[in-house]
Formats: sequence, structure tokens, C-alpha cells
Amino acid sequence: MLDHASHSSHLSPLQRRLWYHLYNIFITLLWPVLFFYYFLRVHTDGKYRDNYPARLGMRPPFLPHGPRRVWVHALSVGETLSVVPLVHAIKRERPDLEILFSAATETGLKMGRARLGPTVNAFFTLPHDFPWSMHSLVDHLKPDLFVLVETDIWPNLLHALKRRGVLTVLVNGRISQKSFRRLKSLAPFVRVLFRCFDFIFAQSLDDKFRYEVLGVAPEQVHAAGNLKFDSVLRNHSEEDLSFLRRSSGIDGQRLTWIAGSTHEGEEEILLEIHARLRVRYPDLLLVLAPRHIERIPHLLVLCRKHGLEASLRSRGESARERQVYLLDTLGELSIFYALADVAFIGGSLVPFGGHNPLEAVACGKPTLWGAHLSNFREMEASLVRAGCGQKVFSLKELETALDAWLMDRGARDRVKAAAMDFCAAHTGSSSYIARWLAKRI
Repeated sequence: MLDHASHSSHLSPLQRRLWYHLYNIFITLLWPVLFFYYFLRVHTDGKYRDNYPARLGMRPPFLPHGPRRVWVHALSVGETLSVVPLVHAIKRERPDLEILFSAATETGLKMGRARLGPTVNAFFTLPHDFPWSMHSLVDHLKPDLFVLVETDIWPNLLHALKRRGVLTVLVNGRISQKSFRRLKSLAPFVRVLFRCFDFIFAQSLDDKFRYEVLGVAPEQVHAAGNLKFDSVLRNHSEEDLSFLRRSSGIDGQRLTWIAGSTHEGEEEILLEIHARLRVRYPDLLLVLAPRHIERIPHLLVLCRKHGLEASLRSRGESARERQVYLLDTLGELSIFYALADVAFIGGSLVPFGGHNPLEAVACGKPTLWGAHLSNFREMEASLVRAGCGQKVFSLKELETALDAWLMDRGARDRVKAAAMDFCAAHTGSSSYIARWLAKRI
């Protein structure tokens, strides 16, 4: 069955060339549209002012000729965070290598600089997939190895890398069930792209199987585990936690729950539940961390609607004497999980697919999520089996579960022990991949 699915339809060499030329005609026609879009943004809200020439392929990064190079690319913040341990592991294995890091978003690049500054030799924004910009970029960088994290797969980039004979690897690869159904209908085109990778490190056996069904040779894909396990296991020092408690006003005695990476349609539900829980726990605090911080004005309105006073992290305000603490800063969510007693994972009450629950679990917190954690299906099942998390299917069930965890400190301690065991059993993929790569450069 697998062999049939993998080889039932192929593009001929002529069809591949036609598809590639049509794609390049489309992307070339897109250049003036993007130029006009960036021009408007620069002259209205100032966004992209510093990096629009790089995005349009007009300003390649300046790099002198150097030693052997590894180029790591991550789409945005999530992918950047997941690859941090791998970059450090590569540097440990091969200190002689020069490491370059690119991202497609401003926030991803900012996070990369914050987490990888001393380890990486150069940071830059990846341009759009124009054929001239990608070929020029690869010729300029002259990498020996290209590492793509999870996604952001572009035909011209891959074509330029293959033309120059660069070892090209996809790490932390995953294909959700929803994406798999969609990609199967595009299998002939997807197969051409995936076969540009010399090797794929998939997150799980399910992901490995899906890559194989989509045309990747079994010997070119390996289930190496999820890099996010390594990335979240950062021991927060007591000094860091003490500073955070002082700066936020969240002391260790106040009962607190946190909702991380929430989306539109979720916050009002969570605030309603919080208001009801405060009848039973009058001093209860909710740390609310929206996925998109530009929605903060709307959340302030929602808080007032439910009679809840809120303070803002970005303004240095304290959570004392307030019922809601709005976390509107970048890169602090993972450590704020450590201050809470119970965690909820956003993007799961609405059909978005959810966000990574590991940061909360790694802090030893009982972790809850809604019915839509499809982006982390296999992880979800493992966490439930290990007793680290719970899936809820209704708002009443969510409120009941929160009430139970908040009430029972002994149960929270048991979850913490289970979470530590679970995380310890699932780490090590970054070291494994780094050793594999170091031997092949």
C-alpha cells in the first residue's frame, strides 16, 4: 500500500520544468506587488522599514570569505526556539564551523539574536523566493550545510542549494493529519520538493510514515524525536524566578493560573471562567498571554466588561491588587509558566490547532487544552498517558478541571513529578542530529 501511494503519480521531467517555470513567472509578477505593499507599510506604520530591501532580495547579507559554513533557517519564533539546542550542539561537535542564521519574520530574527547571539556568526532576513535572489544568496553564502527547521519550504531556495551541491537537511519535520490530507492531493508536486532534501529528521514515526507516503525514500527519513523537548528544558534559576516575581508582583503564595498563546474567541471564555473561579478563590490571578500582542487594547476592554482589573507587563505594572496580568512582551511566556499553579494552552478552544504544551509541562505544571490541539496530536496522546495534561471538550469541563487542580496541591505535586519523568525520557534529539550532521560536513 505504501509503495503504491508513493509511486502512483509522478511528474515527468517536462512537467517538472513547466511547473517550475510557471511558478517563477508567478513569483516574478509578485515582486512589484510586494514592493508597493512594503512601500505603503514603511510610510504608514513604519513596519518593514529596516528589512524590506532584504525581503525583496535587494540587500544580501555581507559576509567575508570564511571557513566551512552551516546555514540554519527558521520561519518564526516557534521554529527559532526549537532549533536553539541543535545550534549549540552543532557548535559543540564542530567548533570550527561558522554558523549563519536566517528567519522569515522580524520576531523570529529578534529571538534568534537573543538566544543565539554568541554562537552565530551572522543573522539575516530570508528574501522572498525570487529565482535571482535565491541563487545569488546561495552563491554569496557558500554554505556546506543547509538546515531547515520544520517548514518554510521554497522551490527556488531548494533548487539553488541543489545546484551548488549543498547538503540539505530538514529537521523537526512534521505533517499534521489535516496537512497530510491536503498534501496528498498535491503529491506529484510535493514529492519534487521533499526529494530536494538529502535527509529528513521527522518528529515521530507517524510523521516519518507521512513523508514516505508523499514520496520520500524510507532511507532518507528518520524519526529522531521532537527538538522542542530539548528547547523547553531550560532550568530557570531561582535568581531569575525571584527577579520575575519582584518585577511582576506575582509572589509564590498567590494562587495563579496562566493561559498562554490565546487567540481571538478564547479570551472572553477564559475571563468568564476566571470571574466564576474567583467566587471560590477570591485572590486568584490569571496571567493572560495573547498570541498577538497587538490585540491588547481589545483584551483590556474585555477585562473591564467582566469587572476585572488588569495590569500590563510591558508597562512594568504590578499584578498586586489586580485580577488579570496581561503578558504583552516577547519571549517571556516560558518562564512565566513557572510562576503559575495551572496552565492552559491557547489556540485549542478554537479550530486553530493549538500551541506547543511542552513549555508548561517542562515547568511541571498541570496543563489543560481544548479539543483542537491537532498540531500536536502525537504529543497530546503521550502527555495524557503520562498524566501530565488533560484535554477538555467543553467550557464546563475546563472550569471543573481548573477548579480541581487549583484546589489540590498534592495532585499538582504528583503532576510535577510525572512531568519531570516524561521530559527526561524524551530529550536528546538535538545531540543525536548534531552528531549525524558533524560527520557529514
